[in-house]
Amino acid sequence: MRRKYFIQIILLIILVILSISIFNYYYEKNSPVKKNKISDEKNLSNNKSLSSQQNLIEDIKYTANNTEGDVYEILADFGEASLEDPELMFLTNVRSKIIFNNSEKENIYLTSNFANFNTKTFETTFIKNVKIIRLNEIVTGDELYMVLEVDKENAQNDQSKEQNILRMSHNVLFQKPGYEMKADVLEIDLITKNLKIYMHNSNNKVMINSELK
Repeated sequence: MRRKYFIQIILLIILVILSISIFNYYYEKNSPVKKNKISDEKNLSNNKSLSSQQNLIEDIKYTANNTEGDVYEILADFGEASLEDPELMFLTNVRSKIIFNNSEKENIYLTSNFANFNTKTFETTFIKNVKIIRLNEIVTGDELYMVLEVDKENAQNDQSKEQNILRMSHNVLFQKPGYEMKADVLEIDLITKNLKIYMHNSNNKVMINSELK
């Protein structure tokens, strides 16, 4: 009798355990909390994607003139405004040109994969696969900094602020027919057209290759 009673208790315990396990399984599977969590994650992902698309502008074009009458134009396939700085744009597939009012100066054409562009000052940093083309001269490098004229207000606040300069840096290669130079930095003064090529370390020399004809 006791044995039969003991077996019944064991079976009852097993039945209770199975019932609890089955209940938990189906509750978690159909839990509205879990469904809401998945739904929230999808909504968050969709919102991020929508926000990114809303912040993206296609076919960018900006144009500016300086006091010399020169024209600076920059175009890009895509532009995305910075969330931290409303004046800053991140550009993709960039083409730019500087058209000089003085016919004696050769126009300059610029291309790069990306650029950080200030829509107010036109200060631009071209990044990756950067190329400068000026007449029969081609300059390539990893990064190019360009700044035009500093406005009067900024000039008064910062007397040391650079202006009217192109500065190519990192893996700089300057080429023209029969002539080639490798250096750390190349600078072009947009007013005088003077070109300066140098190394960061004065102990290193600019590499020059020329073809004698």
